[in-house]
Amino acid sequence: MKMTRVGYLFAAVMAMLVASVAQADSGTERLNKFMKKARSVEATFTQEVVSEQGQIIQTALGKFYLKRPGKFRWEYTSPTPQLIVGDGKKLWVYDKDLEQVTVKPIKQALGSSPAAILMRKHDLNDDYLVLERSPREGMLWVDLRPKKKGGDFKRILIGLDDIGVQAMDLYDQFGQITMIRFQESTYNKPLKDSLFRFTPPPGADVIGN
Repeated sequence: MKMTRVGYLFAAVMAMLVASVAQADSGTERLNKFMKKARSVEATFTQEVVSEQGQIIQTALGKFYLKRPGKFRWEYTSPTPQLIVGDGKKLWVYDKDLEQVTVKPIKQALGSSPAAILMRKHDLNDDYLVLERSPREGMLWVDLRPKKKGGDFKRILIGLDDIGVQAMDLYDQFGQITMIRFQESTYNKPLKDSLFRFTPPPGADVIGN
């Protein structure tokens, strides 16, 4: 049976589609690119905590800033104001309602938190088993499984578009999932150093050193 001209065109289009899929970047490639090239990040975020039974038990909004090497600002604006600042040496947590500041050495405090992963510039394979997951929400997904046991999270899913990290799902040891979605993200924009400095307000209780 001879192939018609339409048949040849269809076969050519299918061949091009298959080739484009084969050449498409993976979630791991996108993550490695982000790790190497993102010098700064500014974004708003939504955060939902989902119980083991699948119910949303907490919702929060805020802003996120990252400046490499080693600095970030995680600012909750709703429902309860809270500020978390990493200045490169120390991690400051300020609870405005309680007028309380907690401070710890940053390496000791971060562990496998979202900020710790986003601040890294080197390959994640040293500390995580890195697995590809099916696309969803218009993103490619990477599944990070910590090689060391006993951390805060059993697994961390990272969703990436062709620009950078846009989502994180963190599965903790108690069966809860913290789902973070970034919006209005900008990369490699100059950020003021003052964003990553913190001085305890007068009268606030300071815990730690």
